[in-house]
Amino acid sequence: MYLQKLNLINFKNYGEAKLDFSDKINCFVGNNGAGKTNILDAIYYLSFCKSYFNQVDAQNIRHEADFFAIHGTFSNKESTDNLYSCIQKR
Repeated sequence: MYLQKLNLINFKNYGEAKLDFSDKINCFVGNNGAGKTNILDAIYYLSFCKSYFNQVDAQNIRHEADFFAIHGTFSNKESTDNLYSCIQKR
């Protein structure tokens, strides 16, 4: 099973991002502070329902936003599964 697609809304420095992944190798390239590690943390969040870096879920919400949402599509030869994770400020 591999991560086919990742959609982010208001997650850390991303207002909105839609990423499509290869079933082989994927590389993240960019300047410091561009958000490469935040993509990895979003994948971690989908897997473990928590951030690797922040104990408080609300700290993952983009500044001046009220919520974040992560959607991942996982695929294998037989099936496709969608996982969603959303947090809203109180």
